[in-house]
Amino acid sequence: MIVLKFGGTSVGDGARIGGVADLVAGRRSEGPFVVVSAMGGVTDLLVSLSVSSKGKEREGARAILERIAGLHRTAFEALALPAGDADACRSALDREILRLGELSLGISLLEEISPRTSDALLSAGELLSSRFLAAALNARGVPAVWIDPRRLVATDATFGAALPNEKEIAARVGALVLPELYAGKAVVTGGFVGEAPDGSTTTLGRGGSDFSAALLGAGLADAGASVPVIEIWTDVDGILTADPRIVPAARLVPEVGYAEAAELAFFGAKVLHPATIRPAVARRIPVAVRNTFRPGAPGTVVTADAPGSGVRAVAMRKGVAALFVGNPRMLFAHGYAARVFSVFEKHRVPVDVIATSEVSISITVDERAPIDLLVEDLSEFAEVSVLRNLAVVSVVGKGLRTTSGVAGRVFGALREVNVVLISQGASDTNITFVVDARDAPEALRRLHRDFFEGEGGR
Repeated sequence: MIVLKFGGTSVGDGARIGGVADLVAGRRSEGPFVVVSAMGGVTDLLVSLSVSSKGKEREGARAILERIAGLHRTAFEALALPAGDADACRSALDREILRLGELSLGISLLEEISPRTSDALLSAGELLSSRFLAAALNARGVPAVWIDPRRLVATDATFGAALPNEKEIAARVGALVLPELYAGKAVVTGGFVGEAPDGSTTTLGRGGSDFSAALLGAGLADAGASVPVIEIWTDVDGILTADPRIVPAARLVPEVGYAEAAELAFFGAKVLHPATIRPAVARRIPVAVRNTFRPGAPGTVVTADAPGSGVRAVAMRKGVAALFVGNPRMLFAHGYAARVFSVFEKHRVPVDVIATSEVSISITVDERAPIDLLVEDLSEFAEVSVLRNLAVVSVVGKGLRTTSGVAGRVFGALREVNVVLISQGASDTNITFVVDARDAPEALRRLHRDFFEGEGGR
């Protein structure tokens, strides 16, 4: 049995839904369990609908609702479904549009939207796209059954970022999904959406559809099925050695470990959010990233611990500021670091890169953080200076702490780039440094040339 998850660009319109149906049909013998995101752009429209409704912009809300209906109507009409399947899709769409209209009116009357109502509204995209894909499969002669994701993904009542109940998910998958797969049917459901204990609709938050695929794949494994891989189908070939928009020579990374994928995501690579695939990795189920529009491309496989060592990729993230906090009187004093970091905790600001010396601590944060408030509080017991418009650049791989020569190559490549801050040794999977944002693209290109291109490349 195999889990296939398709993102919003993969099911962006009727033609693309049909293409996905063809792809799934070609995997029929593997027992496909398919998880689908909302059609591309639909979730953004649903967010706009909630904003317009809350602002009592009834005409604007009505126009958005009509656009949502039109996009889906055009999609299932393009699928050229048999009459029965077309009628079922049309009825499902009419019910969802009616439900969205009622939610929109309620939001407008109250002039507020609760997290619970927001989840009820945002779930519509996945509920519809998954129904359409199931119908498209049936139209192609592939027996397929649609299962409402709320019947499968049990969560708590933390609306907007619900926490899954993995034990209950496994029980539901075993009872509802496995019999259909064993009967030779494809099973299709929506991602992102779950159900609270009281039956309310929940959503899983950022990366929710990938998270759903990992949870459901883990549920299959826990229910006793063999799951050789979970495939995440998107609009890129996989994880690359660098951002190809900055480094045209970037190439595919065939296999990467979970820890390396996590570091790459943290430092700017947006292909996959590792937290969303944790349930699969915990059960040692490989996760493959594949390109829907280039299905012949090999993609990248993320495993718990990929073989090999050395540099896998380089990444960068702009929009960073650095705070330099110092106090000579704190030499050999205990509790100084705790006092510094308590300020960041007070303002709920996560920190990125940290470097320390005897009397100073250097810390990077997102530029959108309340830096003025941080400086105000830190200045009560330390001298503080701030640098803005910075970028974090990271060299990511396996065994970097114990691989001789890596640091030398990094700083040799960057000999003409001013480095503001360095962090090495905290992790065996990255060497991180901070540079002026204007220098970051060139730093990335220099590193990539040294490690991956020409005679110096791997």
